[in-house]
Amino acid sequence: HTRFRNVTGVQTCALPISQFGITDIVISSFERGTALATALGDKSVILLRAHGFVTVGPSVEAAVFRAIYTEINSRVQAQAAALGGHMASLEEEEGRLADAMNLVTIGRSWELWKRRVTP
Repeated sequence: HTRFRNVTGVQTCALPISQFGITDIVISSFERGTALATALGDKSVILLRAHGFVTVGPSVEAAVFRAIYTEINSRVQAQAAALGGHMASLEEEEGRLADAMNLVTIGRSWELWKRRVTP
C-alpha cells in the first residue's frame, strides 16, 4: 500500500482492496475488516478506493478529530496541488510531534463539536 502524510502529520495509507475484485465497497465481512486492519497497521487514517477513508485513534474523540481534519486538510491540499509547484510536507518527527500536540489539545475541539450537535 501507498503511504501519505497530510499537513497535520497524521500518517495515512491506501488500502489495496483490489484483492477482493468487484465489491459493494463496504467493509462488511471479517475478511475485509482484517484486510483493512492489516493495511492500516500503525497508521491513523486509511484511504478506501472510491469510498473515502477510515480513521482510528486512542479514543472516539481522537478518531473524530482525525476524520474532520483529514477531510479539511485533504481539500486544502487538493486546492494547493491545483496551483502547481512544490508542496511541502512535514518530516516524520514533525508529524509525530504535531499528532501528539493534537491529542493533548483535542478536548477543546471536542467540546465545541459537542455543543454544535447537542440541542
